[in-house]
Amino acid sequence: MARKNIQIVSVLLIGIVAGFLGGYLFKQSSKLKQVNRSLVTAQQNSSNNTKKGFSVEEKGKIFKKDLLKELAKKGDQNVGKGEGETVKKEVSKQESSFKRWINEYVITPYFIDDLVEFILNSYQPPSTRDNPTNQPRLNISLRALNARYGLELIGLKVEAPSLEKARKKILQKIMDPDLLKAQYEHFIDIFINELIDNAKETTKVFREHGKTVERELNKDQIKTLLILLSNYVQDLSNVLTTISTERSLLTNLENYLKEEARSTHYNFVLNQIINNYNLAKQKLTVKQGDSASREKKVLAELEKKKNKALKNYEMSIKRRERLRTEIISFIEKKNPKLSFNSSEILYICEWVHRRIKEGQSLEKIKQIALILELAADKMRQKAEELSL
Repeated sequence: MARKNIQIVSVLLIGIVAGFLGGYLFKQSSKLKQVNRSLVTAQQNSSNNTKKGFSVEEKGKIFKKDLLKELAKKGDQNVGKGEGETVKKEVSKQESSFKRWINEYVITPYFIDDLVEFILNSYQPPSTRDNPTNQPRLNISLRALNARYGLELIGLKVEAPSLEKARKKILQKIMDPDLLKAQYEHFIDIFINELIDNAKETTKVFREHGKTVERELNKDQIKTLLILLSNYVQDLSNVLTTISTERSLLTNLENYLKEEARSTHYNFVLNQIINNYNLAKQKLTVKQGDSASREKKVLAELEKKKNKALKNYEMSIKRRERLRTEIISFIEKKNPKLSFNSSEILYICEWVHRRIKEGQSLEKIKQIALILELAADKMRQKAEELSL
């Protein structure tokens, strides 16, 4: 019996020692992994720090295709697997500019991938959970696109000391017509094919006979998506063309924005006077005699100021709305088939105005419009091919 007890104790001691050894080895292994990770991170940081400036990281999921290989297939350039590999053949000035763009990571594969996802999420065929009508919808706008890619910089990357300077640097490149055309020529087919491929795998919730059914988009629905997107891009092109060729429109827009700022100021002044007026009115209810008489004079003076401020505000609002109506009516008259609402039209005008204030030219706006028209035609042609 004693011998059996000794064996049991021995087994327990061995188990405890093994446990300690196992825990120690596990900790050492974890520490070793941490050290290795730290070394890798340090090497990466060291490599990254060789480039001066702040790097704006791209966002989005990994692109399903090797973009550089796709470009290489077109025969425009020979690109290896390594980052920054030297281009192997002589190219034109335009192509060189585009390659510099790629090397600087201004546009990354994430951009196309995210744009495709954004468009598919914005598309609702008829009789779906989010669109019970019998008409298809594509809920995109320049405001939404600018917020996503102009402010968040999704899919874009550039070396700059700050986020604001990164935006300006990217915008300068986008406003370069030659560079933008090169981007269009290299990416338009990849973008359309990626949109179609992803659309085939996209599911929407449809309402059928009082029930909801989730299924993938069919060929007709994908064709409709391409047509809707083509129509939007064409409308955007038409508005930009109108703005860039009608200088009087920019003058009206300048006056509109000034009047908008003026009405905002008048509204602020009016609210201040109203607050002072209400405060003086409260004081008058608790004062008597000479004090009350003084408060009445103050109240009367404030009432005069309030009426004047209210009149200034109302007149400014009328002038602003008159200019706003003239701008929108002018563009709609030039583009009778335009499907944009007044808010979208005005936002596009303001976007162009900001670019002009930053030193860009109307000629560059016109060139962007021409490239957008080419893109619209390309998408319309692809939609027709889906019908065959």
